[in-house]
Amino acid sequence: MLNDHLLLELSSLNLNLARLKCLTLLLSSMLRQRTVNLTILATENLTGAKNESCYRRFQNFFLHAALCLTSVGRLILTKIPKPQQGWVLSMDRTNWKYGKRHINILTVGVVVNKIAIPIAWKVLPQTTKRGNSHTSHRITVLNKVLRLMKPQDIYVLVMDREFGGQKWLECLDQKGVGYAVRVKTNTIIGERHAHQHRSTRNKKGGHPRHVVWGLDVFFSCKAISCNGRRDERLHVISNRFSGKEMLELYQLRWGIELLFSHLKKRGFHLESTHMSEGKKLEKLFALVSLAFLFSFAWGCELRSTRKITQAMKRKSIFRQGLEDILRLLNNPHLADKERRAFIDWLKSPSWAKIFVV
Repeated sequence: MLNDHLLLELSSLNLNLARLKCLTLLLSSMLRQRTVNLTILATENLTGAKNESCYRRFQNFFLHAALCLTSVGRLILTKIPKPQQGWVLSMDRTNWKYGKRHINILTVGVVVNKIAIPIAWKVLPQTTKRGNSHTSHRITVLNKVLRLMKPQDIYVLVMDREFGGQKWLECLDQKGVGYAVRVKTNTIIGERHAHQHRSTRNKKGGHPRHVVWGLDVFFSCKAISCNGRRDERLHVISNRFSGKEMLELYQLRWGIELLFSHLKKRGFHLESTHMSEGKKLEKLFALVSLAFLFSFAWGCELRSTRKITQAMKRKSIFRQGLEDILRLLNNPHLADKERRAFIDWLKSPSWAKIFVV
């Protein structure tokens, strides 16, 4: 029953019925098994077929299904109400190694309750140096984002040190996207290196602009606790924000690190896949993004509608939502009231309580 309603929710992805059913089976199995390994997912036998048949069916999906990644991003975005000031986006790259092959996926996510939910991504080619993205890759992913939302709907895009450089930041300026990006300690800010500037966290009065890579930007920095880190100070530049606000916005970047953690060992073991071809990996990433969205959003719903116990506090919102979905999927004898509550929530046009914890 739940699978049927899940299928209806995914019908906006414009797949034929056979592909849509296969996608639903993959997603249900992924939630149950908490892995992306197709050999394990094929053992679910939700249709009564043999393991080998299920495995071939799943393989054919990744080989031949015309899954539109923009449609997946749009489905994810429609479920998350737009904040009044606009979306906070975070860009970063996740990577792992399969044999001698390095897998790198450049991702942009919407930050919700201090965690990012993916809306656009790209598997980087093997030719990239140490997996670092090029400006062309970032622009490709940015254009995917701008198919989903207007530039004025983006409040800020936050990025780590990998995503600096004149050409890339000029592109963001030209497209009307505000950003806050961390820079390296040896970056020239005005006429001095970044590490030679004093902390601006508690600075009173106006915040002057500086020339960085030929761009006129705001600069802010503060001391941070080391704990084995390479740097003792945080240096951030922005085309729109200054002072304390810029530093606070940059801290939201950590949400995409939490996302990658949940997609990997804490959630769906993304690194356990044996796929290494780019197109297949992008489809797989679409599936785990949907699985994460349902799990995290349902966890937010539970936190906002039920009494919060100490046991709930010890779990992340994602884990709480995932475990409750597993309970609903694996126990058909549960009361109709519980199942109906989940189905009604699933069919909602958007999930407003995803911002309420």
